[in-house]
Amino acid sequence: MKKLTTVFALAAVHLAISKLVVAVAMQIDMFAANAGWTTVALGKTLIALTRILYFPIITLSLYSRQWFPGNWIYVPICANSLLWGAVIAIAFWWWRKRMKTG
Repeated sequence: MKKLTTVFALAAVHLAISKLVVAVAMQIDMFAANAGWTTVALGKTLIALTRILYFPIITLSLYSRQWFPGNWIYVPICANSLLWGAVIAIAFWWWRKRMKTG
């Protein structure tokens, strides 16, 4: 039960970071557009980070509104965060096991 709680906690953190990065990137890009700038390095960095955070499930489409209208977009986003949480937790448990036996 503790391991499952860890996976869900990591997934929740991943989901929060994923949504926060998108919101901040959009704000920076809107600010840059209003100021007349063509590009902002921080905005480009945040967009690249978004592509990494959404990697396995929503890689190229990011937000395909034809497939997931309205709030249904949260289904693949949550699945993606659960996948990230599980992978991070397994990697951490494997690393701890290697350190104990090594």
